[in-house]
Amino acid sequence: MRPLLAMSVALAALLVGCIAADIDPGLLFPPEVGGFLRTSGPAREAETGVDVAVYQGPEGAVTLRARRVGAENVEATLSVLPPLATEVGPDPGLGQRSGVFFSLGEEAHAAWGNRDWVFVLSASTDAARRAFLGAYGY
Repeated sequence: MRPLLAMSVALAALLVGCIAADIDPGLLFPPEVGGFLRTSGPAREAETGVDVAVYQGPEGAVTLRARRVGAENVEATLSVLPPLATEVGPDPGLGQRSGVFFSLGEEAHAAWGNRDWVFVLSASTDAARRAFLGAYGY
């Protein structure tokens, strides 16, 4: 399996097995987040049920994934990071969010919960991860 494909599968696995929700993904994936413009999505991945959108900004590219898991499952879902994740830990870049930063392959990631939802952000650079999170409302 190619590294990028393996990474995508591992990140999707973080969010699989969760409760589906009937919500307009456009609310979770606004057309613009700070200096980042949505270039694709939101779309629901058929095999995982995870909602995904891709953004591009001055600091790099960002992929945002979201899945409703129910408030009682957020902590358990966030505890299941991909086995090859490194540099795992909290970071001030999360702001008030309860979650974790981690690296996987050559990408910078963040995973956090907000009420019933779990979000996983994958960014081409640490600067993109921090800039996007600084402007994203969830």
